[in-house]
Amino acid sequence: MDRDRGNGKSKKKEREEKGSTMMLLLLYICALSMGIAYGAHVPLVPVFAREVLNATYTEVGMVGMANYIPYAFFPFIVGLLLDRFNKGAMLLSGVSMALASIAMLSLARSILDLALIRAFSGIAHAFFWPSAEAMISMSTRIDESSNSPDRNNSSSGNNDRDKSSNSSSSNSSSNSNSSSGSLGSVRSISRFTMAWVFGYMVGPLIGSSLFHLGYLQLFIYSSTMIIPALACSIIIILLSKHKGYSSDGIKGEEDRRSRSSDSKGRVDLTLINIVKGKIMFIAMIMYYSASFAILLSIVPSYMKDNGVDEQLIGMLFFIFGIARMLTLLSIQLFARYEHISILIASGAIASSMLIMHTAPTPPSFGIALLALGFAFSIYFPITLTMLTRYVPSKMIGSMVGLYETIFGIGWTLGPITSGIVADVFSIDAPYLAMFLIGVVMIPIYTMLRLKDGTITK
Repeated sequence: MDRDRGNGKSKKKEREEKGSTMMLLLLYICALSMGIAYGAHVPLVPVFAREVLNATYTEVGMVGMANYIPYAFFPFIVGLLLDRFNKGAMLLSGVSMALASIAMLSLARSILDLALIRAFSGIAHAFFWPSAEAMISMSTRIDESSNSPDRNNSSSGNNDRDKSSNSSSSNSSSNSNSSSGSLGSVRSISRFTMAWVFGYMVGPLIGSSLFHLGYLQLFIYSSTMIIPALACSIIIILLSKHKGYSSDGIKGEEDRRSRSSDSKGRVDLTLINIVKGKIMFIAMIMYYSASFAILLSIVPSYMKDNGVDEQLIGMLFFIFGIARMLTLLSIQLFARYEHISILIASGAIASSMLIMHTAPTPPSFGIALLALGFAFSIYFPITLTMLTRYVPSKMIGSMVGLYETIFGIGWTLGPITSGIVADVFSIDAPYLAMFLIGVVMIPIYTMLRLKDGTITK
């Protein structure tokens, strides 16, 4: 009888692991498809604004801000919804809006049109990224719990063990599980990001090859590249309804257990406690996201004004993608020393900004984009894992939403601020400003980590 029950539990675990693996694979395909679509057209949107719509740098910055401003508040709202509703449906909403927003770019006839369409694209991102990240985090936890030594020990039925022995072995294994769990989470998030980055690496080459057809055809063809992501999102929803697969990472909290009346208050309180005392850490995330936004929304126009043509811009972003891919392949080396890795990445960002300010030539842009690709690929998986590591499963969506909101504030401020600075002072001034900000922030963060003794953790 006990053996049959054990076999039943074992089969259930196998089904859960199979469902978790299948969901991760579908999410990776989603990321690849979305990455190709966005890589094919996003680097050329600022050039389109400057050349076709005659935008100033301030207006280019406003278009970038319009794209990123939904990310300053939508992700947290989406995160709260993720803890309550089907995550697959939220993912599908984001993918569908992304497809529509890219196709709508072909209708833009003014800066206002372009800004509104890019704002809609920002909302799509606010649904897509938190949904995918929450499902990845939950899937990682399902795999960890399935392989947990504690669970295996508890099901063995060996009642002759001494309780104190069980307690000490449980404590030691929980510490090792925490470490391996963090690496597992970083690994899964890195693979998802790697799929997006590979798509974003190939996308600019496709966009450059389609450029001779005109912007209208470029935007239409780019939108069709999201169709595989649309199909995968639908399959994920169907998986959540299939009896043979675990739906813990997909369904909302209400599908598994009822919430107590005061649970929302505890969620808010816990989130505040987790974020409390991490102001400088949050500022570093904003510095990273602002730099990322400047690269995507302002730098292509800056390249064009310095004599770099559209085909070469696409090639430079291909180089950026290669740097991101290579870094993500070795991310676990950096994940072991999180704070040091953040400092190294921040130094790379500041250095690349100085290079673009002092030597705006194609070779210098190539070196700068290599450094930025390296830095951005370190920042995202490590900082996301650091914030979600000790968050209860029922709050994963909220915490991911909060992280993306922090990220979105930097994304919003970066383009508009750099656009205004470029028009008021000079087109290379934003990069000098970002270098100086980095030079100030890096020593402060280092001193804080040395003070609390976490610099090597």
